[in-house]
Amino acid sequence: MNITGIQKIIYGVEDLDAAARFHTNWGLAPGRRDETSAEFSLGDGSSLALRRADDASLPPNHVNWLHFGASTAREVIWAAADQATLNAIGTELSKDRDITEDADGALHTTDDQGYRIGFAVSSIQDQHLNLPEINTVGTTGRWNKPAEAALRRRIHPLRYVHVVYWVPGDTVDAIRFYTNRLGFVITDDMTVGGAFMRAAGSRDHHNLFLQKSNEGFYGFQHVAYEVKDLDEVGMLGEYMENAGWQTNVGPIRHNICSSFSWYMWNPAGGCVEVLSDIDHCGDDWEVRKINPRDPGFYGHSWSARPEHRGVRPAQWIED
Repeated sequence: MNITGIQKIIYGVEDLDAAARFHTNWGLAPGRRDETSAEFSLGDGSSLALRRADDASLPPNHVNWLHFGASTAREVIWAAADQATLNAIGTELSKDRDITEDADGALHTTDDQGYRIGFAVSSIQDQHLNLPEINTVGTTGRWNKPAEAALRRRIHPLRYVHVVYWVPGDTVDAIRFYTNRLGFVITDDMTVGGAFMRAAGSRDHHNLFLQKSNEGFYGFQHVAYEVKDLDEVGMLGEYMENAGWQTNVGPIRHNICSSFSWYMWNPAGGCVEVLSDIDHCGDDWEVRKINPRDPGFYGHSWSARPEHRGVRPAQWIED
């Protein structure tokens, strides 16, 4: 299945004004807005929709995590490379579950955990950025001019990278649905902790992480957005804090997928992550088997804040 990434995320939210303000601060381009909904877009043409939690057209709320209640991502729509891929997905999944087709030709169903998923022919546009000009010991990449990153500016996320869901109980069947039915590829196996997977048509280290919850949580956990470089991660995280939003953890450098990341709590539900410099991989990537319970395991190589050392993304810390 030639799925290339995430095309759209639809949230149901209890406080539409707060969720819209958050995503405006986050740097997404605002679109249509009324009393019941708000639309946003990213640099590559992917999109985000906010709907009031009581909107009858939304899929059911399916989350049990912390204090988020009805505010959560109600559906993630994946991008199919072409109509043939979309048709193949429909044929495969209709073998054992109901599928609906909307007026635009997108398909909608649920995965084996009850999470609402959709598929549409991709409208995502490829983007190609130049690497930052960087000087280091003995090598000059930038001469007679200041670094671009030395100039403060508003940051706008360019695209979605991945989503993460909590999975209570055994993760094997949940993972198998995506690998066996939709062609996702495991990139790092967390053994007792779940699995990182990339869509077959993507080069990102992962587009989906199904994370084992020992607390019995289920539902949407977070979505990650990509920006140009490490400095844009820092600028966006600082801007969000100055706007009054709460950091979950960050900035940090992950040792799985290698990304430089900053996580914020999202009033629309769960967290958002802004990242850069994530691993790209293909079929020759060597899958690692990692036990997160191993005393020698660490989730990030460094953390900028002492209070975040040892804190996992999406871990709730009481003030």
